[in-house]
Amino acid sequence: MVIDPCDKIDIARIIVERIDGVVAQARVSTLGLANTVLERWASDVPEAGEGQCQIQIIFEDGFQYRSQFGLSRSQKRISLAKVLRQQLTAMASPDTSQRKRKDRTGPITTIEQPTLPLTVDAMLARYDI
Repeated sequence: MVIDPCDKIDIARIIVERIDGVVAQARVSTLGLANTVLERWASDVPEAGEGQCQIQIIFEDGFQYRSQFGLSRSQKRISLAKVLRQQLTAMASPDTSQRKRKDRTGPITTIEQPTLPLTVDAMLARYDI
Protein backbone atom coordinates (compact mmCIF):
# COMPACT_ATOMS: atom_id res chain seq x y z
CA MET A 1 0.00 0.00 0.00
CA VAL A 2 1.44 3.39 -1.02
CA ILE A 3 0.59 6.31 1.22
CA ASP A 4 -0.28 9.54 -0.54
CA PRO A 5 1.86 12.39 0.90
CA CYS A 6 -1.31 14.44 1.20
CA ASP A 7 -2.71 11.83 3.57
CA LYS A 8 0.08 12.05 6.16
CA ILE A 9 -0.97 11.97 9.77
CA ASP A 10 -0.74 15.44 11.29
CA ILE A 11 0.74 16.54 14.59
CA ALA A 12 -1.83 16.99 17.34
CA ARG A 13 0.56 18.74 19.75
CA ILE A 14 4.20 19.19 20.62
CA ILE A 15 5.34 19.54 24.20
CA VAL A 16 8.72 21.17 24.72
CA GLU A 17 10.15 21.28 28.23
CA ARG A 18 13.47 22.53 29.57
CA ILE A 19 15.20 19.79 31.60
CA ASP A 20 18.38 21.64 32.50
CA GLY A 21 17.22 23.31 35.71
CA VAL A 22 15.33 26.13 33.99
CA VAL A 23 11.59 25.85 34.53
CA ALA A 24 9.94 26.34 31.14
CA GLN A 25 7.38 24.39 29.16
CA ALA A 26 5.53 25.08 25.93
CA ARG A 27 2.69 23.26 24.23
CA VAL A 28 2.34 24.07 20.53
CA SER A 29 0.61 22.56 17.53
CA THR A 30 3.19 22.93 14.74
CA LEU A 31 6.89 22.32 14.17
CA GLY A 32 7.25 25.99 13.15
CA LEU A 33 5.98 27.15 16.54
CA ALA A 34 8.25 24.63 18.29
CA ASN A 35 11.20 26.07 16.34
CA THR A 36 10.27 29.56 17.54
CA VAL A 37 10.16 28.40 21.16
CA LEU A 38 13.51 26.60 20.87
CA GLU A 39 15.16 29.60 19.18
CA ARG A 40 13.91 31.91 21.95
CA TRP A 41 15.16 29.54 24.64
CA ALA A 42 18.52 29.14 22.86
CA SER A 43 19.04 32.91 23.01
CA ASP A 44 18.70 32.72 26.83
CA VAL A 45 21.30 29.96 27.31
CA PRO A 46 24.49 31.21 29.05
CA GLU A 47 27.43 31.87 26.69
CA ALA A 48 29.52 28.98 28.00
CA GLY A 49 26.65 26.60 28.69
CA GLU A 50 24.20 24.36 26.96
CA GLY A 51 20.52 23.90 27.65
CA GLN A 52 18.59 20.65 27.34
CA CYS A 53 14.98 20.17 26.31
CA GLN A 54 12.66 17.19 26.22
CA ILE A 55 10.62 17.09 23.00
CA GLN A 56 7.40 15.07 22.79
CA ILE A 57 5.47 15.02 19.51
CA ILE A 58 1.99 13.51 19.66
CA PHE A 59 0.31 12.72 16.35
CA GLU A 60 -3.44 12.62 15.71
CA ASP A 61 -3.49 8.80 15.78
CA GLY A 62 -1.85 8.71 19.23
CA PHE A 63 1.68 7.87 18.04
CA GLN A 64 4.27 9.59 20.24
CA TYR A 65 7.84 10.52 19.40
CA ARG A 66 10.22 11.64 22.15
CA SER A 67 13.74 12.96 22.12
CA GLN A 68 16.08 15.35 23.88
CA PHE A 69 17.37 18.45 22.17
CA GLY A 70 20.48 20.41 23.10
CA LEU A 71 20.40 24.20 22.99
CA SER A 72 23.32 26.58 22.63
CA ARG A 73 23.40 30.34 22.27
CA SER A 74 25.09 30.04 18.86
CA GLN A 75 21.92 28.46 17.36
CA LYS A 76 20.09 31.13 15.38
CA ARG A 77 17.81 29.04 13.15
CA ILE A 78 16.41 25.75 14.39
CA SER A 79 14.56 23.28 12.18
CA LEU A 80 13.19 20.58 14.43
CA ALA A 81 11.66 18.77 11.42
CA LYS A 82 15.02 18.60 9.65
CA VAL A 83 16.79 17.30 12.75
CA LEU A 84 14.08 14.68 13.38
CA ARG A 85 14.27 13.45 9.76
CA GLN A 86 18.07 13.24 10.07
CA GLN A 87 17.72 11.31 13.33
CA LEU A 88 15.26 8.84 11.78
CA THR A 89 17.47 8.39 8.74
CA ALA A 90 20.47 7.76 10.99
CA MET A 91 18.45 5.15 12.91
CA ALA A 92 17.77 3.36 9.61
CA SER A 93 21.41 3.30 8.52
CA PRO A 94 23.40 0.09 9.11
CA ASP A 95 26.01 1.97 11.17
CA THR A 96 24.77 1.95 14.77
CA SER A 97 27.76 3.75 16.28
CA GLN A 98 26.47 6.27 18.82
CA ARG A 99 29.25 8.73 18.01
CA LYS A 100 28.57 8.75 14.28
CA ARG A 101 24.81 8.88 14.82
CA LYS A 102 25.15 11.94 17.05
CA ASP A 103 27.53 13.65 14.60
CA ARG A 104 25.04 13.25 11.75
CA THR A 105 21.93 14.35 13.61
CA GLY A 106 22.78 17.74 15.06
CA PRO A 107 21.57 18.77 18.48
CA ILE A 108 19.35 15.80 19.38
CA THR A 109 21.17 13.86 22.07
CA THR A 110 18.89 10.88 22.67
CA ILE A 111 15.74 9.46 21.19
CA GLU A 112 13.23 6.90 22.38
CA GLN A 113 12.21 4.23 19.92
CA PRO A 114 8.76 4.72 18.42
CA THR A 115 5.86 2.97 20.12
CA LEU A 116 4.66 1.48 16.82
CA PRO A 117 6.52 -1.31 15.00
CA LEU A 118 7.18 0.78 11.86
CA THR A 119 10.32 1.04 9.80
CA VAL A 120 11.90 4.47 9.57
CA ASP A 121 10.86 4.78 5.91
CA ALA A 122 7.27 3.93 6.86
CA MET A 123 7.33 6.52 9.66
CA LEU A 124 8.61 9.23 7.32
CA ALA A 125 5.98 8.28 4.75
CA ARG A 126 3.13 8.07 7.25
CA TYR A 127 3.73 10.99 9.62
CA ASP A 128 4.00 14.69 8.82
CA ILE A 129 7.54 15.31 10.06
